[in-house]
Amino acid sequence: MSILAFLSPLASACAVFFGNHGAVAAAARQRATSRQALYREADRVAQAVDGSASHAQLTSLCAERDALRQRVVDLEARLTRPLDLTDDHLAHFAAKAQAEGVSLPLARRLLAVFLRDQTPSVPTLGRLSRAAARRSSALLPVLDQASRPRVAQAAADEIFFGPKPCLMLIEQHSLCWLSGRLTARRTGEEWAKEFAALPHLQQTSQDGGTALAKGLDLVNAQRLQRQQPPIVLQDDHFHVLREGHRVVRQLHGRVSKAMTKAEDADRKAEKKERQTGSRHGYGVAGRAWQRAERALDAYAEAETAWTEVQGALQLFTPAGTLNTRARVEGLLAAALPRLVGPLWAKVRRALARPQLLTFLDVAAAGLAQLPAATALAALPKAEAAAVVSAAVRVAGLQRQGAELRGEGSSAAALRGVLLVASVVLARAGEAGSQAVALVREVLGGVWRASSLVECLNSVARMQQGRHRKMTQGLLDLKRLYWNCRPFRTGRRRKQTPYGLQGLKLPTADWWELLQWTPQQLRQHLGLPELTPQDLSAQEVAA
Repeated sequence: MSILAFLSPLASACAVFFGNHGAVAAAARQRATSRQALYREADRVAQAVDGSASHAQLTSLCAERDALRQRVVDLEARLTRPLDLTDDHLAHFAAKAQAEGVSLPLARRLLAVFLRDQTPSVPTLGRLSRAAARRSSALLPVLDQASRPRVAQAAADEIFFGPKPCLMLIEQHSLCWLSGRLTARRTGEEWAKEFAALPHLQQTSQDGGTALAKGLDLVNAQRLQRQQPPIVLQDDHFHVLREGHRVVRQLHGRVSKAMTKAEDADRKAEKKERQTGSRHGYGVAGRAWQRAERALDAYAEAETAWTEVQGALQLFTPAGTLNTRARVEGLLAAALPRLVGPLWAKVRRALARPQLLTFLDVAAAGLAQLPAATALAALPKAEAAAVVSAAVRVAGLQRQGAELRGEGSSAAALRGVLLVASVVLARAGEAGSQAVALVREVLGGVWRASSLVECLNSVARMQQGRHRKMTQGLLDLKRLYWNCRPFRTGRRRKQTPYGLQGLKLPTADWWELLQWTPQQLRQHLGLPELTPQDLSAQEVAA
């Protein structure tokens, strides 16, 4: 059967090409098929015998084989050659290395892994990074013009590069690096320039530096003349708490040292009694134990008072209610007399400053405005206040994890209060949901410390620790890179500081942004042209 099937196309070809008149019709009748089918079979046989299609296919396959062989040869040759990088790639690498805090000699050693003997020199990488720094310095005034008016709260601090101070400003919510300016001196006038560049600044968190305080006073005096609200000061809690912990550790060390001396005196007295039979050494040991007991009592008293101070400086009380300035001042007044001795002098001065409790005033003022919100305004005034109060109580109790999980009656009572407040919010419907969101937003903007600025200080210190040299251009490069780089972890993950501020940049890539001119960026952001007065003010600040 298979032989017949194989011979049928040949028979068709013979009938078509070599048969007499009527041979095709006879073959079609014999095979019970049409003449067109025989013609098609004959054509296929002719093409197969001719071999042009097969030859074309074979030629194509041979060409593909040769191309693949040549690619293998090229790739093998490429393995023996250094990586081919364009000038733009090298500039990008050098600028990014400097922005990340990698020194130029180290960046060159990393490049040598790929480029081998074609690795550019350190001065070449330096010129490339300086060119990127100059472009950063040109773009930052435009970006600052768009970002600084959005700042309501900021943290301020100083860092030194050798003898040169650098004034650092950061917005806590977005971690946007607002300013990093090298100055010849850290004076109140220099800080006043930084604060004046933030027209809508409402609060600054800072440590007890005198230059910072003077700069804030100067700006507030200018605002008073223009009948504008002053910038309120929030003393940094981080430094106060760290100093208190340091004193507690020192007191604990004194107790350990006194105990060790008393134990040594005991051993000496026992040894003296065994060797001489005299018990006079026990008097010395007794006095040593008395000193140890006094040190232990002083430590216990100070530790208890310090624990009360730490609890007083929280935004919420252990019962989940919002803390008030009057309550905290009363607790501090009761605890401060027990923090005695010269070791506590610095802590006592810090705790006595009214600026330490500004965060409580800010929280109370923000929460007082909530009943006028959209969904809450539809409720009667008393009901709106009750809904906001329930949302505040829920937020406060959710921060008291240990107290809520307890087994005692007080923990059970707190859980009952949390349940009642949650029911009030649920029954309020949309107004309750809005109250929870608004309370969370207000409390999220209550900042008690300026320690977030240490994030940027650490970025700059990487450069400082390698060769203790910093230029304003390099600072500008680092600042632009930081503000455009997405965060990897945390609640700001996959967002950039500029993005968190609400800036709509033309590109998310910082290197692509550097290719824009200041004029192009200004037009994209919809910013007005700078007046001659603004340009002169920028030159003075620079």
